[in-house]
Amino acid sequence: MLCYVQVKETFLQKFLELEQTAKEQATDNAILDQLHKMVQVEIPPSLFEEQGRQLYGAQLLQIQANMKLNEQQLSSLSSPRAVREYLQNQKENITNIIKQNLAVGDIFKRENLQVLTDELINEVENSIAEFKRHNQEYDEERVRGQVQEVLEGAKVLEWLKERADIQYITK
Repeated sequence: MLCYVQVKETFLQKFLELEQTAKEQATDNAILDQLHKMVQVEIPPSLFEEQGRQLYGAQLLQIQANMKLNEQQLSSLSSPRAVREYLQNQKENITNIIKQNLAVGDIFKRENLQVLTDELINEVENSIAEFKRHNQEYDEERVRGQVQEVLEGAKVLEWLKERADIQYITK
């Protein structure tokens, strides 16, 4: 039987873990927010649409995995009208993501950062296993590209956090 002190210590440990996770997420979000503000570029409509469709497709996959939509529901959510509405409603968010990706890619190249081959292979295998687990179709090259992009982003965030002067304000 757990005594009061053990319960208190367990809650305190969980709280500290949650606080650390929230702090790390807030740091990442603040860095990404600053990155997209630094990029001053006109986004080509084709790039905007491609990124928007990828984001929408990822959301559909998540919804499908969580809710097990039937064919009619999935077809309705996949309609050109639904995609168009998503692109219109998420225009600012999609544009910011594109700018963040451009900034991350530029920093990754300029600073000669690298993703280890083993990391890439493991993450691609994990992603493909996840697609298979949910009986979802996938394009291995596209998965590889997306995993590469995510890993590069993580390397850039790590690099920036090591070099940034970060000040936390607590209320």
